[in-house]
Amino acid sequence: MFHRIRSLLAAAALGVLVSSPAAAAEKPVDIFFMGGYVEEHPVVNSVWKPFFEASEKKFAGKIKFSYYAENMLYSNQAEAGQGISDGRASFGAIRPAVHPEEFRLLGVINIPGLVPNAVVGSLVMADVIEKFPAVRAEFPKGTEHFTSWTSASYQMHTKEPVLSLSELQGRNIVVWDAVSHAMVRELGATPVRVSPPDTYWTLQRGLAEGIMCPLAPLNSYRLSGLVKHHLMLDAMVQGFIMEASLKHWKTMPKAMQKWFKDKGGANMALNIAQTLEERVQAETAVLETMEHSFRKLSDADKAEFDKVKAAMVANWKEYCEGIDPALLDKVLAYAHERAAFHAKAWDAGKYRD
Repeated sequence: MFHRIRSLLAAAALGVLVSSPAAAAEKPVDIFFMGGYVEEHPVVNSVWKPFFEASEKKFAGKIKFSYYAENMLYSNQAEAGQGISDGRASFGAIRPAVHPEEFRLLGVINIPGLVPNAVVGSLVMADVIEKFPAVRAEFPKGTEHFTSWTSASYQMHTKEPVLSLSELQGRNIVVWDAVSHAMVRELGATPVRVSPPDTYWTLQRGLAEGIMCPLAPLNSYRLSGLVKHHLMLDAMVQGFIMEASLKHWKTMPKAMQKWFKDKGGANMALNIAQTLEERVQAETAVLETMEHSFRKLSDADKAEFDKVKAAMVANWKEYCEGIDPALLDKVLAYAHERAAFHAKAWDAGKYRD
């Protein structure tokens, strides 16, 4: 199931797939699934892989998945939307924070302090997508929505101890997207934007002194030996959407499309988010045995960080310039309303199994 084939072969297979509907009915539907995570990531093993197996079992001999990590079907994550629209990927993950000028309303999920974790963030994101047609209109043309989720909270991970926000001044910090770039800049550090697969060598060669990201990717990208000091900012979460290429979607029988719809959406979002939060706990426990240090913000730094949060809200509104202010207010108010609802449920113990 988890085998790699060259992009040329994938393109050739796609050509056969979409050129003859009769042939598609006779042969298995080939799904080139670009999940956005390396194969060692817990979401791949706990969510994607079981979903593939269940789908292949249900539609015995009629569907076949090939998994691809980031940048394997197109050169970088900035191409994700186009790569799904044109059919290079059957299903693909898109990071809206890489394209804040395109996913303007959906960028509300990145606002610092809106949600406390991946579970609440993923549920709020699903709610916002379902509620507002204008949000869905931001998605790439030629795609069908499958699911969405958010990362766990972003923290600051550095090679040397950082005891306060002031000590971040002037440090080179790896970021993976435009929103993180803006936040690191607001913190007074220098953002170094690379793709996730390029993070290790960027840190290893001394081109950066740290990275701002969730805890979960540290082991997946072999970073835990490079960054051993963690300033727990709980800065924000980052959203993901998973879209299907209509070129592939239309080759599926109706029963198969219904299966994907039933298994995707908010149900899969919650499954992914729970996996990410479980990984945060497990990762923290492992790193503590490896002499990693964890530090929370002081009260004084919390006040300073509040200023950064305010600047990030202003940054989001700048991206939304030209959108009806009434709609903007509705999206923001609804996101806060749903965040409060899901956070209360989370605190009461819901969503934890």
